[in-house]
This record gives sequence, structure tokens and C-alpha cells, in this order.
Amino acid sequence: MNINQIMSLFVCFCLFSSILFINTVHSQGPFPYNTTEGCSMDGKSANFIKGGDYLPFHNQTIAPGTCQRSHPEYSETSCCTYAQTMVLFDNMVMGSAIFSRCPACLYNIWDLWCASSCSPYQQSFMVPTYINNKTGQIKNVDFILHPDYAQGLYDSCSGVNSDGAPPFGELFTTPLAFFNGVFSINPAFKINWVLNETGYNSYTALCADSCSCDQCGDACGAPPSVGDIGLFNNSLPQTYLFNHEIPYLTVWMIWTFIMFILVLTYGTSMVLVLFRNVRYLDSMIAKLVTSIILSVSFIGAILTPFVSGKVPLHHSICQWKMPSDQLWDCSLALGVGIYELFAILFLFVISLIIIILYTISSNNRPIPGSSSNASVIIDQSYDSPILSSNNNNSNNNHQHQEQQQQQPSTIIQRFFYWYGHKVASKPIIVILVCLVITAGLGIGIIKLQIEQDPVKLWVAPDSRAALDKTYFDNNFGPFYRVEQIIITPKDQVKYPTVIEYDLLLELFELELSLMNLSTIYEGELVTLETLCFQPTKRGCLVESTSGLWQRNISKLNETNDKDGGVLDYYESCQSQLLTPTCMDSVGAPVQPRVVLGGWEDNNSSYASAFVVTFLLNNPDDMVNTAMAWEQVWLDHISYIAETSQLFDITYSAERSVQDELSREGNADIPTILISYFVMFFYVSLSLGSYYPFPSRCSSIFVRSRFALGLCGIIIVAASIVISVGVCSMANLKATLIISEVIPFLVLAIGVDNIFIIVNTFESLHVVRYDPHTRAAILPTSEDSLARTLSKVGPSIALASLSESLAFLLGSLTKMPAVQAFSYYAALAIFVDFLLQVSAFSALLVLDSKRASSRRIDCLPCVALDDGDNSDMEDDDDEKLPFARADINANFRNVQPTSSTSSSPKKTTLLQVVFKKFYAPFLLHPVTKMIVIIFFVGLLLTGINFAFQVSIGLDQRVALPSNSYLQGYFDNMANLLEVGPPFYIVVKGDYDYTDFDSQNKLCTVNGCDRDSIVNVFNNAPFINKGISSWLDDYISFSQTGASCCGKLANGSFCAPGEAGCQPCFTLTANYRPNPQDFIEYLPLFLNASNTNSCPLAGLAYTADARIVNGTIVASRFDGYHTTLRTQDDYINAVQTAYYLADQSDLDVEVYSIIYVYFDQYLTIKSVATMDILLALGGVFVVCLILLLNPLVSILVVISVGMICVDLLGIMALWNISLNAVSVVNVVMAIGIGIEFCVHIASTFINAPKHFSRDQKAKYAVTEMGSSIISGIFITKLLGVVVLGFSTSEIFTVYYFRMYLSIVFLGGLHGLVFLPVLLSLFGTDTLQLDRICKSKKNSYSLNDE
Repeated sequence: MNINQIMSLFVCFCLFSSILFINTVHSQGPFPYNTTEGCSMDGKSANFIKGGDYLPFHNQTIAPGTCQRSHPEYSETSCCTYAQTMVLFDNMVMGSAIFSRCPACLYNIWDLWCASSCSPYQQSFMVPTYINNKTGQIKNVDFILHPDYAQGLYDSCSGVNSDGAPPFGELFTTPLAFFNGVFSINPAFKINWVLNETGYNSYTALCADSCSCDQCGDACGAPPSVGDIGLFNNSLPQTYLFNHEIPYLTVWMIWTFIMFILVLTYGTSMVLVLFRNVRYLDSMIAKLVTSIILSVSFIGAILTPFVSGKVPLHHSICQWKMPSDQLWDCSLALGVGIYELFAILFLFVISLIIIILYTISSNNRPIPGSSSNASVIIDQSYDSPILSSNNNNSNNNHQHQEQQQQQPSTIIQRFFYWYGHKVASKPIIVILVCLVITAGLGIGIIKLQIEQDPVKLWVAPDSRAALDKTYFDNNFGPFYRVEQIIITPKDQVKYPTVIEYDLLLELFELELSLMNLSTIYEGELVTLETLCFQPTKRGCLVESTSGLWQRNISKLNETNDKDGGVLDYYESCQSQLLTPTCMDSVGAPVQPRVVLGGWEDNNSSYASAFVVTFLLNNPDDMVNTAMAWEQVWLDHISYIAETSQLFDITYSAERSVQDELSREGNADIPTILISYFVMFFYVSLSLGSYYPFPSRCSSIFVRSRFALGLCGIIIVAASIVISVGVCSMANLKATLIISEVIPFLVLAIGVDNIFIIVNTFESLHVVRYDPHTRAAILPTSEDSLARTLSKVGPSIALASLSESLAFLLGSLTKMPAVQAFSYYAALAIFVDFLLQVSAFSALLVLDSKRASSRRIDCLPCVALDDGDNSDMEDDDDEKLPFARADINANFRNVQPTSSTSSSPKKTTLLQVVFKKFYAPFLLHPVTKMIVIIFFVGLLLTGINFAFQVSIGLDQRVALPSNSYLQGYFDNMANLLEVGPPFYIVVKGDYDYTDFDSQNKLCTVNGCDRDSIVNVFNNAPFINKGISSWLDDYISFSQTGASCCGKLANGSFCAPGEAGCQPCFTLTANYRPNPQDFIEYLPLFLNASNTNSCPLAGLAYTADARIVNGTIVASRFDGYHTTLRTQDDYINAVQTAYYLADQSDLDVEVYSIIYVYFDQYLTIKSVATMDILLALGGVFVVCLILLLNPLVSILVVISVGMICVDLLGIMALWNISLNAVSVVNVVMAIGIGIEFCVHIASTFINAPKHFSRDQKAKYAVTEMGSSIISGIFITKLLGVVVLGFSTSEIFTVYYFRMYLSIVFLGGLHGLVFLPVLLSLFGTDTLQLDRICKSKKNSYSLNDE
């Protein structure tokens, strides 16, 4: 540091009376450094000090209020004169306002300088090392300090941030560095500081005794603990397993899974061995031996880990950490692990063998009443109605059972039969009515509004963040519009720091060109001055390093020509940032942490980046005007970034994120359309049925159902139109999530129902053969549709109503975007269901009649004249006469003759696979055990990782991968040295004139240590040095006439003017009296900083809202520490809220980021509530329509496991929990229902005499092919296309999550649920059976 810095610091120690706040004044003595009096220098003037050996002065008068306060003995014997002490006193006056905040530091440094000038033992610790022989002038001096004294003085001053500079402890990390950096040069000679036990020593005051928290860390109260604040941290408590650090939860999940396998395999084996007849294990000895082996293996596997943990160590070379931080010998740990795996494998294999032997024994058990040697194989298979064959000699009982299954048995089935009959009878009228309703309700789409304001999307109107923002905006105006540039040198080898002349000159020219931009908007000229924030009313505030030179190129050139260049000038400003020389031209201080980034070793002189920030006012009526100027600003900075030879430039304007999101949305439209087209094309082709080529190749034109598929897609679109129209009429604004997700969701669900209706219709619309009349009876299309809806209508209604209710319950969350999505989705799904059972069913009847009349698909007016009219029948039946079935036969419960049977029903290869291979394999006892183990393991894995899901939404993910903002956000996270600004807002009628009330807010000497600002200064995620207008106003009042002076006639006067007296009359507490506080506050808020008064309040004009002389609201400005991750942002918000809540004052904290991150404080509870409400809705609807509590619970368990597993996949696939993913998780419940509910419904409606296994096989065979072709493949095709999107948010939150949902839904619906039903499903608790009386006696056939 140069002489200006030293003098500025030295001058600061005025008002020596501030040491009165130190409880005890210690006089020097005895003097451990020496006991021999003597002076080593004689001060002729401030610039000339002569060396030599001199005797001290005796009875020398020194200036009052100076050294005699700490060293009264200097008045008796000293090495200084009265004039020298007056120089010291006069120089201290100007800086007293700042350093009076830490009187201990002031006292200690004053003691040091008094000792250097006046101590009668001066020659013992101030040793001249170089004296000019000609003049006798001292050039160099060794100043010897005792290490304890040096450390004490450094500790008392390390937290002081003089004139807005960083704390000395950050600038100088050791006492020697502090002394050499601050006090090494003075006007007369250079000082070399030496630490030695023989050096000067004296009492040093502790800063905690008298300093404010922001100037002394030891004066702060204990910072709030992390546990008290409740900081978010997605890392779980950790432990060790085989020397690897893993979460405790993981250990418990692993142990739970091991225990489950052990209990399942052991329990199953023991039950079969002891209570069932197992082949080769019939004898008592075999049972006993097997039970002992199983029990020993089971007990050993459980006890071994616990017993091994108690084994003492043998001081082996290799030791591993295990759970609870226990140390195990490596060989022991490895042995236990291998033994556990072996035990699990052994029990598993043994249990499989026992199950297989039991299955063999069961299938070959003797028929009751027969000879013991006679046995038959009991065939547990069944004939599915889909796959049943036409056999004249088939069992009449089976025919009777099939006929019973074809009849509507429940009220719901009878309703759908009646409804299907009515729809089929008048299809044209039904279609027209649906069109009219669609047009009438869809007209509301003209009122559609898209909400793009992030605040209104993610923040509930009554949330804390929204209310705080409203209060802040009403009192201080909306937060500024921010345009920011982050600049780094292209050649960082040549320019390791940005404090270089060439770079600064380029920066000046860049800023000046941007500040001079203008545009024409609505016929008016718009410039930066039209929009910019002007806190001092002296010009636009542009926060930049250039402000240190007042953005004056001439001054930059001048400082570059001096010794040390621009770097020396920059460093000199670090200790005098509040002096006019180093302030911006508008009178605002330049804060290094704000304008420079990429510091090295916490030293701003080695910063690697410029940070330039334009602040624009943001009133609602100027938003469009500001956006027009911002567009010009963006165009210009973009051109500079492309052409600059010196700089790498990244930038962002207030409108940038919204612009890029809109651009991303437009770029994703082709991907979305392709996804929908792929699904549409697949549906249209799959609905038809075709003969193998080249057989009957012309029939493709008839059997194709491309037009029907297209109509199905149109119906899905119509449901969306109605939903959007109704919601728009209800003034519910749509969001981009709605436009991207709901069409996919409704299409996925709607296509499933289309496949189920069409496949069931085809299975029922078949020829029946009557052997008596030898006639093939073909049901009418009307009758087939009625029977179709009677059969599948309840399950379709169950799925659709469950999904609608699940989404509707999701609207109970207060997050607007989720609410809107829930309303739109619930209504769209419900309307889609209504249109499918009406309009689509009517279209299906018309299409069936078209096919029967051999008319070409898509051209129904053209008939195919190929002489082949037998597409609906098989070859053998084509030769038989046809008869039409009575459409009302079934509805009237008229029984056909018992000899009438079905012809072979239409089957597909997929149906055959499910019937012959998949269902028997899945429901084999061995497979069921493996399935249960696998899905329990999957669930535990999901639980483990669900607790590790990260929270937040990185803006870089939401933006296009090629956006110019990607580089800006990277630099913002990596280079900025300060976080976003925040405000502590004091609300309501607060008495700022009262001493005790002031102490609860301020940080200067005398304020409460737990004042609100002190507490914030000492908290995590808060940058120390909160700017307080109250602190500076109190200091302003204590500077005598330096800041505010008045003459006797009441007029204001300049410092030093004759008769000029201080404006303020201070109380006994050194505070302005209430009258002066109110009277001179406007003067303070309109005063500019000067050399004599560096604490004027012009920069605080916007921080106090004064109405009729009363402060109705005020704010204190601060910054968060650097926030680099989503966790940092969330923790910063949580910390600020916690501190405000703990205060007994009526305060709020506000930052523009809070409204975006406030949602994450409750996102876990919101997600949990939405999931539980949706699952609760699913259970209620299942219970109402299935009338079976147990099966309803099993469906909910399966869907719930899908959600848990999805959360686990999110953690593994780096998908964060946020509003977008919460919507997707809720949507997973809807899609999961589609995979599960049809299986459950078919299981319940299976023939009553079937066993649980047979019912499960029946359900899988009946619905498996429709689920695969209608749900799984359709969704998979649409999802795969999303993976090719260039948008990262699409690939992460749509492709990854949708793909996971599809596979998890398929696995749980087609694998896990059938196994659950085969184990626990029963109709014993069927409510409709319990409620109605039995009409027939119990018989074997009813089981």
C-alpha cells in the first residue's frame, strides 16, 4: 500500500473519546520490552525525521484527548511534543465515523502510533536501519513488536471493513502481512516490521468488548445451527459398509432385503415341508432333517453379522469400516459377506426345489374315491373366451358358464349394456350430438390465455414469497430489470488478471457504447436514461470496475502513466471505496465482489473476470418499453461478443430467459408432432386385421381401420379442445407444461381404451353355429357393441374416473402451475372417456357395417367388388346359411339353445403367446417367488434412492442446449464472488428515534449483539457487510460538523468555517435526539459523500420510504454469499426466512430469487400430498366400481410402487424434483392405472369357479395383448421420438421420465399385479355378493 492508503487509515482514528466504550483502560507498565529510556528520532516535520540518540522530554504537554487516555505517563515523560500529538489528533478526525464502529481496533492502533511517537522507550523498539549521512534523515526503520501484541492488534482489526473495502482479515491473512501491507510506508520513512519477544508490548483491547458484529466476528452471537435453520441437504447420514461410505438408509434397505429373502424362502419351505405333502419328503425323518437344515441356515444367516461385530480385533494389517463405524478385520468382513450370500443362495435354491417337488406332487395326487394306484393329471388350464374353440362335443357345463359370462350381471354392466344398445341403435345422432357439444364447449378456446410469468406459475398467490413481493413492490417498487455481462480475457496467459490497462480500456469503450444505445418504441425515443435506475439522481447506475475511474478514459490513461499503473490505483482504492475519488460518477460506491469475479486466493487484485450490471427500473407500464431497448442491447452485445479480439463475453438481459424458452418451445413443436404422428400411425394400422400376404390381399382395403383410428385420434383432440374451452371460460390460464404434457397424456390413455373396445368388439362379433339348424348365426353390430361395453365399460370407466379424480385431487396443491395442469388433465380425461363410449362406439358400429358390406376403408361409398364376402367368417362357416341373432336376446336374458356354440374367435399371435406361454410361465409357483423377490428388491431400491432425489431446476436444463445463456449461467456459477442481493424490510410503524428500537436494528457501537442486522451478518449464506442506512446515519450524526454543521443563525456551514457547530445534539448514548433524528434525516438522504464526510446517505434514498415525515417502511441491503448450486439457493432462502421468523420485529426478507425458489421449501410435502391424494382417489373409485376392497388395495399398492420406483430412477438418472417432475409423477399414477386396472377388473369378472391362479391367467390372457399393443407399444413409440429432441428439458423430464413410467407400468401391470392377485386376490370380500342374498344353494360349480 502507498502513503495515501496509510494516511487514510491513520486518519480514521479520530474521536479518541470512543475508547470510553472500552470497560477498562490499561496503562503501559511495567515495560517488558525495555526499561532504558531513550528516543531514536526527532520529528522536524511530517516529512523529515532526524535520527539519533535523544533523551525524552519531561513534563511535556500533549494534546488533550489523545495519548494520555491510554498512556497518562506520557504527560510526564515522552519522546513527542504537543505539536506532534496535535497532528495525530487532526488527522484522525476525518475517519472517525467508520472506525468508531470498532473502538477496540481504534484503541489498539492509536496505542501503537502513540507508542511510536511518544513512548519514552522509543529507541528500544524503533531502530533506524538507514540514515542519510548528509542530512541525518531517517529512511528505514525496524519497528519491533512482541508477537502477542501483534496478534492481539491484528485480531481486533481483522474484521474491520474500512470505507467499504473487504475486511482486513481477508486482505491480509497474517499479522505480519497486515502490518507490512498497511503501515510499511509513511511520509517520512519506510517501516520494516519485526516480530520478536523483545519488541513493544502492551495491553490490546478485545474487539468483542466494544465492536459491532459486522466489524468483529467475536462480537457476534452464536450463529444459528444448521439443525435449527433446517437447511436442505440431499445427502443422507452416512456410515460404512466394507470400507465404502454409504447412507445409513442404504444399509437398512440392504439388510431389509436380505431379511425378506431369508424369511420368504425359509417360511415357504417350512410350511410346505411340515404341512404339505412334498414328494420325497413324506416321511417324518425327512421332514425333521430338512427342517433342521433350513432352520440352521436361516438362524445362522441372521445372527452371523451381529455376532461377528462383537469379535475383537487382532490388530491385523487390513481393517474395514462397517456400519456404526465399527472396525472389522478384512478377512472377517469378507467371510461374513460371502457366508450371507451363500446362505441366501442356499435357502433360495432349496425353497425352489421344495416348491417344484410340491407342484409335482399336487399335479399327480389321487382322485378322491379311486384306487390308490390310479391318478390323473389335473389340468388347471382353462379355455379363454377369446381363445375358445368351436367343438360340437364340448362340455355343456362349459357352454352354460360361457353364456353366463356373456350376460350383464351387475348394475354397472347392465347400464353399459343398455347404453351401448342405445348408442348402436342411433350412431349418426350420437355422433352429431358429440360434434355439437364439442363445438359449443370448445368455443371457449378463444379466451385461452397462456401464463408465462414464472412468479405466477410456481408461486401461490397467498404464499410467503408472493406476499413479501407484493409488500416490497408496493413500498419500494418492483425489483430492477437486470442486464448483466461477464467478461473474461481470451488470452488468460497474457492477462492472468483483468486489472490491466488494455482490458480496462476495452471495457470502458464497450460500456460507453452500450450506454449510448437508443431505439424508437411507439414513436418515442428510448434511451438508457429513460429506463435506468438512478439512486443518487445524478445519472444511471452501471455497476462495473470502470466506476473506480468514473468511466473516464483520460483518468485511466493518467493512472496508467504513474508508477504502479492501474493496478496500484485499484489497490489504493480498496481502502477508500467511499471517497469521491474511487466512487462511481453517480456517487455510488463500487463493490469489488460485485464487479469482479474469479478471484484468486480471495484477492480481488487477481480477479479473472469483469462483471458489468445495468439496472433498469421495472414499473408495469414500462415493461414493453424496456423490452424494446433490451432487444437493441442484446443485438449490440451479441455483435461485440462475436467480434471482440480481447474478450470472451457472456451476457443476459431480463427478457433473455423468456425469449429462449419461447424459442425452445417452437423448436420442440416438430418433435412433439412427430411423436403424436408415430402414435397415430401405429394406432391406425394396428386396429385393422389382415390376412397373411398374399392371401386375400384385396381384403386389406376392407379390413383396414385407418379411418376409425383417425377418428379415435380426432376424439382425443376433441376432448382436449373441450377441456381447454371449459377451463378458459373459467379463466384458468394454461401453461407450457399443459400444452406439452396433456395431449400426450390423453392420447396415451385414450388409445388404450380404443384398443380395448375394438379388440373386445372383435372377440364378440363372431359367428355362432347351431348344430340343429346347421346355421351360422352372426350377431348384429348393435348387439356386439352392447355386449362389448357391458364387458369392458366398467374397467374403462374405472380407469378414466380414477385418473380424473387423481388429477383433480392434485389441484389441492397451491402451486398454480400444478393446479392448472390438474384441472385441464382431469377434465380432458373425463371428456375423452365420455366421447369414447359414445362417439367412438358409434363410429365402431358404422365401421363394422362398412366392413360387412365390403366397402373400402376411408372410401365408404366405394364397395370392393371382388366376389369375396367372407372376411367375417372362417372357411368352414362360409358354406353355411347365415341367420341374424336377436339384438335383444341377451338384454332380455333369453337363453340360446344349449347346443349353440361359438365359432373360433378371432385371435392374434400376441394373444396366443399370452395364453400358451406367458400366463402359465408367470403364474408358476417358482416364477411367482422370483417375481415377489424382484419387485420387493425394486421397491426397497426405489425407497433408498427416492430419499436422494435432488431438488430444483437448473436454468441451464430448461434452456436450449445451443442458447447463448448456457455460457452465461456457467460463468455465473463459476466466477461470481457474490450471490444475489436481498433486503431486510422493516414493516409498519417502527419508532426509529427510540434508542432501544435503534439497537434492535443497528450494528454500530452500543447496538444489541443480536440486532437483526448483526444476526444476518453472522448467518450462513449471508455475505457480511449488510448496508444499513441507520448505521451510517448514526455515524453521520457523530462526526461533529464534518458532515453537518450549522451557524448560530441556523444556516448550514462547511467544515472548518468559523462558528460552524455540529447540527446534532447527541444524547448520553451518543445518538441524535428524536427531534434531530427526524429533522436531519432528509438532509442525510440527500447528501453526497465528500472527503470530510464519506458516510453521507444519498445512496440510501430508496431504502427509506417516508410519508408525511414518518418512515412507513425501510430496508437494509445485503448480498448472499456465492450460490453455485440449486442446494445453495434453496438453503439461502431457508436461512433468510428462518432468521426473519426468529426475530421479534415485524420484518420480512425479500429477494427476486425467493419467488422462484420458495416452491422448493415445500416441494417434498407438495409431492407427497399429491401422490397420496391421487392414490386415495384411485382407491375410492376402485372400491366403488370393483366393489372389492382387497383387489382395490392391491391395485393401489401396484400403482404406489410405480411412483416410488420412479422417484428412485429420478435419483439415478439425475432428474430433480420440481414442479415439472411432480406433474410427471402424478401423471405416472394415471398411466399406472391403465396398466393395472383392466387386469384387476377382468380378474374380478372371471368365471366364479376358477381358482385364484386361473383367474389371474384369465385376466392376463384376456387383457394382456390389449395392454401391450394399446398401451405399452403406443406409449413407447411416442416416447422414443422425444429422445431425439435437442431440448435438454425434453430429454430429461419427458423422455427419461416417460420411458421410465412406461416400463414400470408394464412391469407392475403385467408381471407384479397378476402375481399379487394369484396370491391374495379373492371375491370373498366382494361387496355386491355380500349385500345380496344367495338365491341358489352352494354347489361345486359355483366355486
